[in-house]
Amino acid sequence: MNVLITGASAGIGRELAYLHADQGHHLLLVGRNVEQLFETKHFVEQRGGSAVVLPYDIGQSLHLQALLRATENTPVDVLINNAGFGLYGEFIETDLSRELNMIDVNIRALTHLTKACARRMKVQGSGRIIQIASTSSFHGGPFMSVYYATKAYVLSFSEALADELAPYNIQVTAVCPGATHTDFAATADLATSGLFKRPGIMDAKTTAQLSFTGYMKGKTLVIPGRSNAVYVFMTRFFSRRKLVQMTHQLQAPIRDALE
Repeated sequence: MNVLITGASAGIGRELAYLHADQGHHLLLVGRNVEQLFETKHFVEQRGGSAVVLPYDIGQSLHLQALLRATENTPVDVLINNAGFGLYGEFIETDLSRELNMIDVNIRALTHLTKACARRMKVQGSGRIIQIASTSSFHGGPFMSVYYATKAYVLSFSEALADELAPYNIQVTAVCPGATHTDFAATADLATSGLFKRPGIMDAKTTAQLSFTGYMKGKTLVIPGRSNAVYVFMTRFFSRRKLVQMTHQLQAPIRDALE
């Protein structure tokens, strides 16, 4: 079985690669950091899987096209769209170029890879597509407005595709982790946010294991962790405005950290 994972160099993507390696699967490892990708490949092979490294930055159109060409003759049984990043700060102050690149990675590349692989899976007669969304998919998020919006797209897109692709024996799952200890916080400049200061933040290994268990059972929506599941359940009891206000309080800069 061939499993293509974007963002496989670290964090949840790497941990999912290990879990598929334990099943003896062949991994197509996509990411920007070549050294870390080869580390993932090394540990995948130690666990009984096999892997090839595909060092492409899918946020760049030329790299995305090159990845599609490099894999066009390879059957993809499982696609895991894990690559993504965020950016913290007030929207009027943040770097527009980084936000547009975020949209390219979190939405554009994900959509393109999904279409390409879904078409192959239809011909093959089966397949599984895993989209890494977020608990932030369920409402707006002040100080990370663009990121939250991209994840809302991923969830809505995945739910629709799960229905459309079911007749072709293609399973689509949206995975919605909460805050997880990975490189995400550093990349998103979250040092002054209260988001990762809370107790009980899950680690990447646990998040990956719960996600893997969920999508291997064929679930359309997987929310790893009891506290995250409770949080998402509780969102239905608040107005959307109230949810945004609560998120503002959670993610507002910790002023003391700046002094």
